[in-house]
Amino acid sequence: MSITHLYLVRHGETQANLEQRWYGALDAPLTARGEAQVAATAAYFAAAARTQPIDAFYVSPLPRAQRTAAAIARSIGLTPVIDPGLSEFSIGDWEGRTYRDLIDTEDLWGRWASDPHFAPPNGESPVSFGRRIVATVQQLVARHPGQTILTVSHGAVIASLLDIWLGGASGNWVRWDPHNCAVTLLAQQGSGWVGIHVNDTSHLPAGALVDDIPEYYDRSNK
Repeated sequence: MSITHLYLVRHGETQANLEQRWYGALDAPLTARGEAQVAATAAYFAAAARTQPIDAFYVSPLPRAQRTAAAIARSIGLTPVIDPGLSEFSIGDWEGRTYRDLIDTEDLWGRWASDPHFAPPNGESPVSFGRRIVATVQQLVARHPGQTILTVSHGAVIASLLDIWLGGASGNWVRWDPHNCAVTLLAQQGSGWVGIHVNDTSHLPAGALVDDIPEYYDRSNK
């Protein structure tokens, strides 16, 4: 029986990433560096698809992900299907604020550490978000058994999924947080998944690899 493979790709760098602002359901333009990351990622898949063709292609409805997916689509000749379930983690009324402000004013990560069911006003909680992401991707996998699926989405989408599937659902998303345009390839093994490569950035050009996780986050397990 053929093995199902799943690619997880984060969008290119945005202005909000540079400013370290939470833009879940909001959107921001790609930076010049983000455009360079996207071009390199499109070239990566043009080469990869020659040995492992992509059978199905899905993308978040948010423009930054669609701009990234559009470049990949041109390189592999496959049009991505928009799936709302791949949208980024929304914190509702608190979106657009800097991570520093969310830490200092709302103690957001402290609240989540003590209660992962906590949701900001009109936003999601880590638990509800994680359930949404797993359910979405499981539906895609069920739709394409034994095939290679490519998804273009967001940092929290990928970090949450990797923590749940590879990290034992520890809640330590920072450990799995991908760089912009990082590529992960997973293979289904029984009822679980194994990482063939996780958050790979070797295809990105010099100067295009920038860590947008704030230094004041706890990186002890990263």
